[in-house]
This record gives sequence, C-alpha cells and structure tokens, in this order.
Amino acid sequence: MKSYLVFTSAWYRLAVFLLMPTALIGLGLWVERMLWGGRGATGVIVAAVLLPIAEIVSDNWLFGGIQTKDSMRLEYLKTSGRGMEILRSALWVDLARKLLSALGIMALCRLAGTWMAAEGTDYGSGIMDWGLEAGILLYFTLLSYFVSTLGTFLSRFGDMLWMNLLVGYGAVFVMLFGLTLLNLADIIFMIDIICAVFGILISAVTVRTAMKRVERSYYDK
Repeated sequence: MKSYLVFTSAWYRLAVFLLMPTALIGLGLWVERMLWGGRGATGVIVAAVLLPIAEIVSDNWLFGGIQTKDSMRLEYLKTSGRGMEILRSALWVDLARKLLSALGIMALCRLAGTWMAAEGTDYGSGIMDWGLEAGILLYFTLLSYFVSTLGTFLSRFGDMLWMNLLVGYGAVFVMLFGLTLLNLADIIFMIDIICAVFGILISAVTVRTAMKRVERSYYDK
C-alpha cells in the first residue's frame, strides 16, 4: 500500500476513494428513482456502465502514458534500486482497488436501492432469488472490473487525456453490450467464472506490459 501512496496525491485519493464512488452511487439512485420509483436495480446498472469510463479517465493522472515509448513520467524510479519493485506493487494495488471499488459501489447501490423500494427486491417485477441476485451483482462487479482494466491497459499506450476519453466511451458501449448477457441469467454463475478468468488474465497482462515497457526504457536511446 505504501508503494501506491508514492504515485497518488491526497487530491487523487480523495477523488477516487470518496468522490467518484459517491457520485456514481448518487447518480445511479437518482436515475432509479426517476425511472422506476426506486423499485428496480437501475442504479446498479447505471453505476456499472459508468464506472469503467471514470476509472479509465482518472488513470490518466496516475499511470497515464506509462506504456508509451518516450514517456518520462516515471524516470525518477530509475534513481532507486527498489524502483521496479515499487512500481510492480503499485500496479497490483491499483488493480485491487479497482476490484474492491467496483464491488463496494455495486453492493451499496443495491442496498440503497432495496432500502428505497416500497416492496420487493426485484429487477423489474416479482421476487428474485437471493442467490441469483448475488450472481448478477457479482457479474456487474466482474464485468465492470474487466472492462475498466482492459480500458486502462489500452489507454496507457498514449499519454493524452483525449485517448483515455476515447477508450472510456468505447468501454461504455462494451458494458451496454454486456447487459444483454443478463438474458442468460440461468447460467449467471458460469458467466461469473468466465469473467473472473478474463479479469485475472487482463490483470496479469496489464502489470507485465507496464513492467516490460519501463524495463525496456532503461535501454532505449
């Protein structure tokens, strides 16, 4: 965790740990109240769709451009023998934060939505099985994490904010497409496992690529 603090300012931590989750949960619940009177899970869907673009854009101020050939943003790490170790640790901590943040936002959105509901805990009509609901909530969490991580991986090949925004917009469409898999709710836990596997793979690729790029920069002319 100490390594993560090396890369983040107090303002960044305030925005990512507090302001961003609060804004997403608030927006999701507001939309849910306006559209469904607080009786569905619209808030979870809104938060899940918008979280990746928020993560991708905010990454520009943390590890933006780390995978570009001529990036100078991490040159100071070369002055320390522990520089690479610190970077690797920070990259993994950031991924763990993404996952926990997604889980926390989805869970709080659903709990708040349930509290708002006048009756039932459904996703439209009728009573939903709690096991199935947990599987769907986990799906939103894992899909949002996967898309967020894939988006940050791609955007780090550029160091301009517009690239993060462009990738972020694409991530929104991927999330919207992912909502269609809710039609396969009967096998939602199998889908969760697939999302988890893809999440692990993209996490490993994200860290490995960044580390290789920084290592190679020691020899670039």
